[in-house]
Amino acid sequence: MSATIGSFHNHPGYCDGSGSIEAYAEAALAAGLRSLGLSSHAPVPFACSWTMPLERLPAYCADVRAAQVAYQGRLRLWLGLELDYLSPALIPEGSAFQRERILVHRPEYLVVSVHFVGRDPAGLPWTMDESAESFARQLDAVYRGDARRLVEDYYRLLVEMALVVPGWGLPAIAGHIDKIKMWNAGGRYFAEDAPWYLAAVEKALRAIQAAGLVVEVNTAGLRRGIGEPYPGPRVLHRCKALGIPVTLSSDAHRPEDLIAGFAEAAAHLREAGYQEIVTLEEGGWTRHPLP
Repeated sequence: MSATIGSFHNHPGYCDGSGSIEAYAEAALAAGLRSLGLSSHAPVPFACSWTMPLERLPAYCADVRAAQVAYQGRLRLWLGLELDYLSPALIPEGSAFQRERILVHRPEYLVVSVHFVGRDPAGLPWTMDESAESFARQLDAVYRGDARRLVEDYYRLLVEMALVVPGWGLPAIAGHIDKIKMWNAGGRYFAEDAPWYLAAVEKALRAIQAAGLVVEVNTAGLRRGIGEPYPGPRVLHRCKALGIPVTLSSDAHRPEDLIAGFAEAAAHLREAGYQEIVTLEEGGWTRHPLP
């Protein structure tokens, strides 16, 4: 891959990821990258097995900053977080928690994403990517089998997220924007070319465009059973038509996946008409030719 490429959605072992910051940095150098963003899952104000515990956040930030010094001149390391959008209707205390307990640690950029979509039958915040069984259970017990309503809820939350993020004043990547399709292989629950589905996607994309967010082409889908990145080709074509800038991400939870699937994702981008991607540099998002 071209040395101009960075990778900005990566999870070292402070949340559900694995591997040290140094292991990711060495993998980045071996891959010829110039920039590496670390984006551990930010703490949330409720029990969650895959996010960083709040008490680990200061150490995470200090460790990334120490690595920035250690790798200076060889690799630009960026202190980031994957920050979940916590809808006020779902988590009333979420906004204050993120502002007062998370953002005060001064991350340099964010990956913003939607995982929590409503509450499960026990009344707990429900994450739509936990497992195929959890998705089926939520669809049956809470949505009474109405996949359209569940999907539209997800994209509505993306719209809400896009309205909020500019107020944080940080460079931001919209993460895995069509991840609601994760358990939908073969159209099991809904048709991804249905007019209602495309309309929901379009509303989210226009909100993302208006907010000035970067969309990642996240290769995790290539590794986890759906055979295409997030977003898929149809959504990626709409991103291009709307002039939304994109970056490559692997959503790595181990160092060896740092640039996994980048070549295939680049091919998807070319097919959608993209000739450039963006990477985060000192002056903000900077365009580079697609590798």
